[in-house]
Amino acid sequence: MADRIPLIVNASAGQIQEVPSGDVVNFDNRVVLTNSTASTNKTSGAVVVTGGVGISGALNVGGDITAFSTSDETLKENLVTIPNAVDKVKSVSGYTFKWKADGPYGHLNGKEDTGVIAQQIEALGLPGTTSLRDDGIKGVSYKKLVPLLIEAIKELDARIKTLEG
Repeated sequence: MADRIPLIVNASAGQIQEVPSGDVVNFDNRVVLTNSTASTNKTSGAVVVTGGVGISGALNVGGDITAFSTSDETLKENLVTIPNAVDKVKSVSGYTFKWKADGPYGHLNGKEDTGVIAQQIEALGLPGTTSLRDDGIKGVSYKKLVPLLIEAIKELDARIKTLEG
């Protein structure tokens, strides 16, 4: 495959210009890409990025986000099963609620939703389950709650087997 030359389209001047190697191109206005090429993997679709992507604001996606978390045992050490998982689960509540109409995240304002309270999850002391965003708002990594739920189910199963004798 031939080397690709990075190009920038200057629509207002009606020009296509080569971007010198190592230069940064800043878009001060909105960029809209219209292409209906669907993505079926990380190397297909209307836009393919071969490096990392940094996003300082919200990422709003119309479809599913597909990814896998690295979880290979060979990359882990000091494995400790989550103790007292049932008690931890019992200390958290699930809620239905409505986002405050004047909240900091405009796309959520007034929307009905289902979730947990980050402060309750944080109190569990499980690493990686909560984060503090740059704006001071706490978030929950719901996928990190799955190991807790797995261990709680196993604890309950053991209790049932003991009761069944």
